[in-house]
Amino acid sequence: MKYTFFITTLILLFGASLQAQEFDPDKRDERLKAYRVAIFTEVLKLTAEEAQGFWPVYNEYQDSRDKMQDDRKPKKQLDAMSDSEVEDQLKRHFEMRQRDLDLERDLYQKLRKVLPLRKIAKIPAAEREFRERLVIKLQEARAKRLERMERRQGRN
Repeated sequence: MKYTFFITTLILLFGASLQAQEFDPDKRDERLKAYRVAIFTEVLKLTAEEAQGFWPVYNEYQDSRDKMQDDRKPKKQLDAMSDSEVEDQLKRHFEMRQRDLDLERDLYQKLRKVLPLRKIAKIPAAEREFRERLVIKLQEARAKRLERMERRQGRN
């Protein structure tokens, strides 16, 4: 409990200090990872020992998924493809979905060595919670940005 509170507090302080700085994709990625750690730690109730085993495995999984997402993008627009290219794209789509499923199954097998099954079963809920909270944070940031722009325009 103390560990979760400490991590969450650390992440929030870290994120708040970086908001005032200029946009930097690397820092954005760091903040995103830190936010994911905070949410997953909270939802999965990870102990320090579990977190040490969990994060290397999960990060490897996440990197593999990111690579697959890049491969998933078609090289040209659907309407510009021939029928055979569309058919190839559909085959690739299903192959990618199968690879994604295989990757997830592999993740769960590796995590069985470091986490109890109940915590492994909560990973989809942690991912969903992370996405939902992230969307809310992004909406709030956008609203603040729009508000600042409106105030600037009102001064002019």
